[in-house]
Amino acid sequence: LAFDPELVSAAVGDILEFHFFPINHSVVMGDFNSPCVPVKTGGFFSGFLYVASGESPDIFRVTVNNTDPMVYYCSQNLHQHCTNGMVGVVNTDNATLQMYKAGARGIETAVSPAQVFGGDLIASGQLET
Repeated sequence: LAFDPELVSAAVGDILEFHFFPINHSVVMGDFNSPCVPVKTGGFFSGFLYVASGESPDIFRVTVNNTDPMVYYCSQNLHQHCTNGMVGVVNTDNATLQMYKAGARGIETAVSPAQVFGGDLIASGQLET
């Protein structure tokens, strides 16, 4: 269970694209101080995307509005995705990523927001080229 890549550098205006693979995943912008918990203000949540096989035709896109460091995680609790290291960071370093992963190991339940927000869920066939 992992995001690939786990470490991302992004500038203002860049678009983060999250592609989904089997079986059922999400992506949530997290709080650095509370592993596997959504950030209190702003952020994003893709909702859960079930994929039977291969890559989902749906992509969740988030526009980067600033260069502040951010963390994201999968909130799927079956097999404890966040707890088992399915997290990533933007505009920070590997040491921060590893600290977040270490904190997540002690979490029993990842938190999912109530609804999709903060990004665009689109079919890959609808992407602009």
